Amino acid sequence: MRRTVLVTLLIVVAFLAIAGGVGLYIYNSYMYYSTDDAQVSSPIANVSAPATGLLSTLKVNLGDTVTAKEVIGTITTSSVSTTGAPVTVNVISPISGKVIQVSAVQGQAVAPGLSLLEIANLNNLTITAYVDESQMNNIKLGQQVDIHIDAYSGTTFTGHVQQIVQATAATFSLLPTEDNASGNFTKVGQRIPVIVTLDGTNGDDIVPGMSAEVTIHLH
Repeated sequence: MRRTVLVTLLIVVAFLAIAGGVGLYIYNSYMYYSTDDAQVSSPIANVSAPATGLLSTLKVNLGDTVTAKEVIGTITTSSVSTTGAPVTVNVISPISGKVIQVSAVQGQAVAPGLSLLEIANLNNLTITAYVDESQMNNIKLGQQVDIHIDAYSGTTFTGHVQQIVQATAATFSLLPTEDNASGNFTKVGQRIPVIVTLDGTNGDDIVPGMSAEVTIHLH
């Protein structure tokens, strides 16, 4: 008899545990949406050569901070002024930020369109999260977001949904996701890029490209 009661009690406890787990899952699914398919992003400006000639000076290095409209280099062209002096053209920084890539070296020949360097605005960091299309009815502008960046796993950052990109991630892919010529079709769940503000960095050195995980508060 006592054994029967014990078995019955264990069954009830197991049932309640399963029901509680299912209830918790349903609650979390209703209240939150999480994805680890996210990364830090920021406005990045590509600075290219404005004229053909010789890159006579390059005043910045990788990691340097620059300001908008700052002269960061000069190009000596083959043209000459009315006084016979070589004509130089300034290379101007289009934004304020940090130099994250330098593709040219002082003294090399350059031409219009040739990339010289890239500058990132680290004062305007955002998180780009890729959300399953099936969840898009639940995602709204302004929703609160908890952010965890892999490099700082012990810190929780905060943000809000700033923008929902009006195209799937596959739209921006260089490789096609389906072969229309074969006549075969395989339905693939698409992902929508969602831009999330990063309210603050807590003094941490956060840079574009870092992996992140976001939890969006749906309700």
